[in-house]
Amino acid sequence: MGIYLYKLPDIGEGVVEAEITAWHVTVGQTVSEEDPIADAMTDKATIELTSPVDGVIKSVACEEGDILAVGAVLVELEIEGEGNASADQTDAAPIDPPETQPAEPDQTQIEPKAVEASPEIVKRSINAGKVLASPAVRKRAAALKIDLSQVPSSDTTISHADLDAYLVSNIGNKNPGASLNPLSKATGQAPPPSPKAEAAPLSPDETRIKVIGLRRTIATRMQEAKRNIPHFTYVDEIDVTALEALRARMNENRSEDKPKLTVLPFMIRALAVTLEDWPQFNARYLDSEGYVSQFKDLNLGLATQTEGGLIVPVIKHANHLSIWAIATEIGRLSEAARTNKLDRSDLEGATTTLTSLGPLGGIVTTPVINRPEVAIFGPNKIREILKLEHGEIVSRKIMNFSISCDHRVIDGYDAAAMIQDLKARLEDPRSIFLL
Repeated sequence: MGIYLYKLPDIGEGVVEAEITAWHVTVGQTVSEEDPIADAMTDKATIELTSPVDGVIKSVACEEGDILAVGAVLVELEIEGEGNASADQTDAAPIDPPETQPAEPDQTQIEPKAVEASPEIVKRSINAGKVLASPAVRKRAAALKIDLSQVPSSDTTISHADLDAYLVSNIGNKNPGASLNPLSKATGQAPPPSPKAEAAPLSPDETRIKVIGLRRTIATRMQEAKRNIPHFTYVDEIDVTALEALRARMNENRSEDKPKLTVLPFMIRALAVTLEDWPQFNARYLDSEGYVSQFKDLNLGLATQTEGGLIVPVIKHANHLSIWAIATEIGRLSEAARTNKLDRSDLEGATTTLTSLGPLGGIVTTPVINRPEVAIFGPNKIREILKLEHGEIVSRKIMNFSISCDHRVIDGYDAAAMIQDLKARLEDPRSIFLL
């Protein structure tokens, strides 16, 4: 019998770590080659990791929701034959146990042990790329206010020992991390550990759900957007009576090979035509670099609700598509999103976003901008109302249309003027077929 160490594989270009969002195995379980092991999510995609060998699961690296570096050991398997542990143990970085294990020390403190400098340690450059470290090391470094790119290491992954050495070497200097937890110069001992924050007791009627995977990514991005972007929202009322009549006629006369039209393709077509004159809304603000990128083509993110949460596939070059082609692409992306079959390219390149709840759209929405974009559009549900026109009471179909904008680069006047242009096209839908 031997031990096989299955490392987290290289998932794609530029990916250095992944979140383990689901385990499909438990310790002691027998698996065959190609059996599912775990789901790993990066900022680009979610993939299923399968076993490379037949064997028995001896250990797993972490809990669901933890992040592992590419090249770190994912699972340890007992297999028939020699295995690969003896070779890998000499060059693989050690994996920290999950932080919930009682053996994990308080990582905001320095362990009272001697740290020897190694001549092989090479200081990392700030521009050397993303630093590899376990979640426990990252948490400890953040608590100590240490920039991991400045921590010397003899391996590809920074360990707790590397942090210890860095802190010891900076005692007496102006290093912010060393000042938080200095060793006593007289005794060389660490100060007593600070108590860890404990979760409140679980009440009898309470259920706790760990926020991981796509839900955590959404939460992080929304928080970043609201923290960094000064939003304002403008809402106007649009009469879509003529548009709905045109849509009904086109559906009645469509051939069998064409999809049934909803109102969404008309909105997208009207938006594409309108933004030809308003490129500042089809843009991204790279605030850290100090410029705004405007785009001729409309690559429209379409916010789509799935069982796992909200994702935003992209309709590419929407300004060059017909109503029927837009409807076909909406159907393809929506189905792929619901069945988790979106390609990575389907999620990249959005220049602005449209979010719609369809019949649940409410009266007014205040959508959150998908950073670094500068605007997001939110049509609301269509409702039938009675209006007084030329002394007569008539029935009209009305829809409110919302837009949230980044006030750093878009003025309220421009948002109102742009929506007036969009409104005119939707109220006279024939105009959306004319460029």
